[in-house]
Amino acid sequence: MASKKSWLKKIDPNLIIALGVLLTSFAALFVYVRQTNIMSEQSRILLEQTKSNAWPHLSLDMWVGDRDGKIVTYKFIVQNKGIGPALIESVKISYDGTFVENWDEFYKVLQVPDSISISQGTQNIHARVLAANESMSVIDWSTSEGLNDNTELAMFIFERGDKIKIDICYKSIHGDAWRVTRNGFRTDLEELVRIQLDECETESGEKLFLQ
Repeated sequence: MASKKSWLKKIDPNLIIALGVLLTSFAALFVYVRQTNIMSEQSRILLEQTKSNAWPHLSLDMWVGDRDGKIVTYKFIVQNKGIGPALIESVKISYDGTFVENWDEFYKVLQVPDSISISQGTQNIHARVLAANESMSVIDWSTSEGLNDNTELAMFIFERGDKIKIDICYKSIHGDAWRVTRNGFRTDLEELVRIQLDECETESGEKLFLQ
């Protein structure tokens, strides 16, 4: 017992203080690292919540209507059904696998007869920003009473609508990218395919629709 007390007397008090300071420092470091990890996780969750509150959600729809056996309404609509603006990066339109750059080229690929007059209503959606709940026509071949009769053209295109494909790549204000594709504009049974991407890219053999 005396030897143990003798050993304790030989310990330098400064060493005990230094060890205490070292242990305190390690404890403080552990608490700091833990707090940093918690704050980092909270920041990540907050960022995800912020992104989810600004996600766009584009949809490609078809409006078709007939009267007396003739198509009088036929148009393709893009709608942003999300809660944030959609920045449209690229648009691709193809018929039977052939990509076109504008509507004139589209009519040539479809081989629209010269006997059918061509009239259309269109809006350029390339490089546009579509606000939440906003919609616009990609193309409109509807007949306007007293202005134009598009029944022949609308019927000609409608009969080939199952081979029309539209692909739109868009981003959120946070840079998240998606591609929505509709393959076919003949019935309401065509399924929209939407996938998330790293970037909006054009694959080999494809070209952008720029009109």
